[in-house]
Amino acid sequence: MTLKTLTPIRPLLLAAAIVGLVGINGPFLYFALIDRETYLEAIRNGLALAFLGEALLLMFFFAFLIAKMGWKKPGWLFFIAMSLLGSLAFSVPFQLYLLSNPNRSGEDD
Repeated sequence: MTLKTLTPIRPLLLAAAIVGLVGINGPFLYFALIDRETYLEAIRNGLALAFLGEALLLMFFFAFLIAKMGWKKPGWLFFIAMSLLGSLAFSVPFQLYLLSNPNRSGEDD
């Protein structure tokens, strides 16, 4: 399968990225910035820390795959930045959305 096979579902990838950004990152930002007590309680929770660790591990794993596949635009550094600014629920579909652009050169598919 090549990235060109994702072209027909580009709108779905963009919708998934928006839901990931707003639906996951929105509540996180609310708790991190407004309801600090709930945020701090979650950070003290061992199970929550395990999920955070898993997300970080997956972020670096996906960045490694992006680098190994030779996808330079957007590359692995962009993926890490988007993962840290949003979430994996945002950065994975958004990266695939950008990579499946039909106007993109096929040199690093």
